[in-house]
Amino acid sequence: MEQRWADKVALITGASSGIGKCLVECLVGKGLKVIGVARRVDKIKALAEELKSKPGKLFPLQCDLSNQNAILRVLEWAEKNLGAVDILINNAAINIDVSFQSGEMEDWKKVFDVNFLGLTCMTKEVLKLMKKKGIDNGVILNINDVCGLKASSCCDRPMSPAYIASKSALNALTESLRSELAQLESNIKVISISPGLVETEMSVQWLKENPRLALKPKDVSDCVLFSLQCPDNVLIKELVVTPIRESM
Repeated sequence: MEQRWADKVALITGASSGIGKCLVECLVGKGLKVIGVARRVDKIKALAEELKSKPGKLFPLQCDLSNQNAILRVLEWAEKNLGAVDILINNAAINIDVSFQSGEMEDWKKVFDVNFLGLTCMTKEVLKLMKKKGIDNGVILNINDVCGLKASSCCDRPMSPAYIASKSALNALTESLRSELAQLESNIKVISISPGLVETEMSVQWLKENPRLALKPKDVSDCVLFSLQCPDNVLIKELVVTPIRESM
């Protein structure tokens, strides 16, 4: 990555496995200070030990994104210990395997609390801290899903209506935030990466039963890295990345 990101601070949600873990490894390897948050903090602590010899550093923090107070504590820690956050990567997401008719409203609430409301709260707090610290060249990067762009593309994948709806809402939120920041003449970039089928904990069992081509977490991580390396005057608004032959 360009020298401008060296020693900067990135905050990555869902950092304990899959795409999030891959992003942590990548950015710490590039010299960034990375705050890795997840519910399973032990996994991030183990990863921090593995990455000790790398140019950057991983700071593991426990955070349940459905808990607003937990999010506020993460940002308080970031300000106190690292000063600010330059890059936020909203990667965490959950899927509860229920259909529209079989699921309870509590299932919908759990999905939206993490995938949309928790993400919104984290983004608001990071933007607040960026403004307080005078950061006007930061990045908000959302890991979406192709089903957030076109729900019908998910018909052959194990995604619940609640998950699909939360990702569609994230797509609208991303565009609204980008527009709002542009009107404020802010240079903070808002980027969306929308992968197709990825081999993660969420999909690994289904892939065993339904073998097909899938992206690796590193494929998505490489797209994130590409979008972060653009010059200050260039914004990649949306990157859609799928396995070859995946229909959308």
